[in-house]
Amino acid sequence: LAALAAFGSARAQPPVDRYSLEDSVRLAQLNNAQLQSAEQTITIARQRVQEATFLFFPEVGLQASATRYDARYPFALRPDFRSILLFPSVDDNLFSGRAYLSLPLYQGGRHVNTLQMARAAFKQARSKYDAVKMDIVYEVTKTFYRLLMAREEEEAAAQTLAKAESAAQNGKGRWERVEAESLASELRSERAQARHALESARLEFLKGLNKELDAPVEAAGRIETRAVEVDLKKALVWAAELRPELQSQAYKAQMDAIAVNLALGRRSPTVALGLDYELTGPRLPLKQNNWDATLGVRIPFSLDYWTQHTQKVAEQRQGELARSELQDKVQLEVRLAYEDLRYWQAEWLRRETEHKRLSELVREGAQAAPGDGLDILRAELRLLKAHRSRLEAVTEHILSRARLERAVGRTLPEQR
Repeated sequence: LAALAAFGSARAQPPVDRYSLEDSVRLAQLNNAQLQSAEQTITIARQRVQEATFLFFPEVGLQASATRYDARYPFALRPDFRSILLFPSVDDNLFSGRAYLSLPLYQGGRHVNTLQMARAAFKQARSKYDAVKMDIVYEVTKTFYRLLMAREEEEAAAQTLAKAESAAQNGKGRWERVEAESLASELRSERAQARHALESARLEFLKGLNKELDAPVEAAGRIETRAVEVDLKKALVWAAELRPELQSQAYKAQMDAIAVNLALGRRSPTVALGLDYELTGPRLPLKQNNWDATLGVRIPFSLDYWTQHTQKVAEQRQGELARSELQDKVQLEVRLAYEDLRYWQAEWLRRETEHKRLSELVREGAQAAPGDGLDILRAELRLLKAHRSRLEAVTEHILSRARLERAVGRTLPEQR
């Protein structure tokens, strides 16, 4: 019965999904609503480029109508039916068919500017899509390694707590047992905090993956890092060239300049060509035909020309100010991330060395005095703190590298 109960409980527990960092990033990108929306924005912008391209093609169409009428006086059909004139006649039917072609020959650059603006908007949409992808990679990397750090801290706290509880039970004297129990109580609090941090990190990880918050997941891997080689001047140049936000602002500047040109084009004349071939008659098959070829010129006199032009120039100036502010913001992000990386790269190496040295001393002390459990417990507690300090440094080094990569828009080379 006990075996059956254990088998049933094992079957009731759902399997735990283990995700590597690459799997986590891929799943987050598939489930992220903001990235999907940015992808649809690219689709919309691509279709608008095609629409702007079709402006250079002639409009071709066919039109047919059948009219039954009774007229005492001449009249014309509605404009929807080409305003055909009808006269009193013994025939009360009129059939008409028409093929037409309309082509703007000159629009004052409006069609060209419209196409250029659509292309710039398409490039801007792709830049925004790239920015969203980079944000997802950074956020998932942050939650992934926070979860790994919390898990390793909880495991280390549990191991040290087991040693403390054993020492508290096996203490020889009353005061030794009191001190051992006090240390064990402190470790219980630290383990409780570690478990709380682990659960919080797991929820943040699930939120980043856009999965159900009660789904059993686990981050696969251990916290490991390597030193990277970064030059601040190169990082600033990379950011100026590769940051999608700056590229998006550059395309926005192109769109503002094109909008000014479009406003200027409103005062340009328009030249259009129209071709029509028409068959009209009271009986089928139609034999009577008309045709025309018309070249028209329209010269606009817009009273609101200068108001719209002034608006577009002001919007262009606003874009320049926003672009300048964004450049300063990106430079500040790069410098801050660079300083963080420098600090944690040096701090990680120092704490790594100190932890290894302390581990060797604890092992040598345990071999030299194996019976002194309380001293070993004190050393294990200090070793636990050094281990947590090392984990913090390693994690912060990884995240500071991820922040700098997000700030410059590319991965950083490792030291040789």
